[in-house]
Amino acid sequence: MRAPLINLEHKDMFRLAMEHSAIGMALISPDGTWLKVNKAICDIVGYSEKELLKIDFQSITHPDDLRADLTFLEQILAGDIQTYNMEKRYFHKSGRLIWANLTVSLVRNRAQQPLYFISQIQDITLQKKASVDLLQDKQEMEEFAYRLTHDLRSPLSSMGCLMKMISQQISNGDIPSALKTVQTSYDGLTKLSDLVSSVLDVSKVKLQEENTQPIDVSVIVCETLAALSNMENFERLDIETRFEYIGTINTQPYKFTQIIDNFISNAIKYQDTSKTNSFLRVLTYKLNQEFILEVHDNGLGIDEVYRKKLFQMFERFHPAASVGTGLGLYMVKKSADLLGAKLVYAVPENGKGSIFRVTLPLDNIPPLTLPDSEIKTSQQFVQ
Repeated sequence: MRAPLINLEHKDMFRLAMEHSAIGMALISPDGTWLKVNKAICDIVGYSEKELLKIDFQSITHPDDLRADLTFLEQILAGDIQTYNMEKRYFHKSGRLIWANLTVSLVRNRAQQPLYFISQIQDITLQKKASVDLLQDKQEMEEFAYRLTHDLRSPLSSMGCLMKMISQQISNGDIPSALKTVQTSYDGLTKLSDLVSSVLDVSKVKLQEENTQPIDVSVIVCETLAALSNMENFERLDIETRFEYIGTINTQPYKFTQIIDNFISNAIKYQDTSKTNSFLRVLTYKLNQEFILEVHDNGLGIDEVYRKKLFQMFERFHPAASVGTGLGLYMVKKSADLLGAKLVYAVPENGKGSIFRVTLPLDNIPPLTLPDSEIKTSQQFVQ
């Protein structure tokens, strides 16, 4: 059976190809007004066909990309080039930026007068994001490797010296000094072990695939407090929780728990032990369709000069109070980024202590609510 003959000159052919194209296609007048758009381009920029036909492409083009785009159009109109291709940014109707691969050619009439441009637009936002993320990860890993090598080399070098000292002290019969040096060696090895554990945790946060599932935040907070109850000075804290949002949120459990664990453990480690009324408060609530968890304390806080470095790797702000690895808040930031969460550090009104806040968009699961007076004290967390 012979295939039917197709009239490639038929006026409907181009219209059908345009309407059913998987990429965005548009006819644009020489002054930039949209003349005809397909569904794909409407999906890309978020405007309906009727809305687009009332504006020009210039109004939704990022200003930093507009000059190059207009220069290419002028070259096509002048006959210097036949077509051009460029990456550019459009403003989505919602306000967010869309990266697109744009290819443009010009249709003229028999008198060579310009009729309209044919624009083909492919959404490459995800590819651009992946490329930027890859570059950022590469730069971070280079810095990470450099800093980690430095942090490992110094204590490992000192271990050799300490072993020689121990051997010499034992040979001299100076057992008390040898025992003291052994303790110094043990402390150094403990720090190395903590550093290696933190590095493994960073890798786990970045590489572990995790499914999103409903979790009960109040349960995680209580379990975290119970797990951390053996930390030094835990018992001197006045701990309370106020769960104004009770119920489940959809998120990745391991990463979210890492954030809560770090916030609470920092509040315990960096208490101001000169105070007799040290406290830790954990609050949850809902605001503008977002779930918010806050951890308040009246501890040592973070000096203003250090706050810009708060979530960077290998930053330590209170080495005298607790010798950490400097990776905890860096891990928190990575976890938050992967969850699509926002992090905020604030200072209480009286200027004493810290407030760490994590914000997540809520799904449609309605929260269970308790009266504002529902408060749990620290005694309920220690089993």
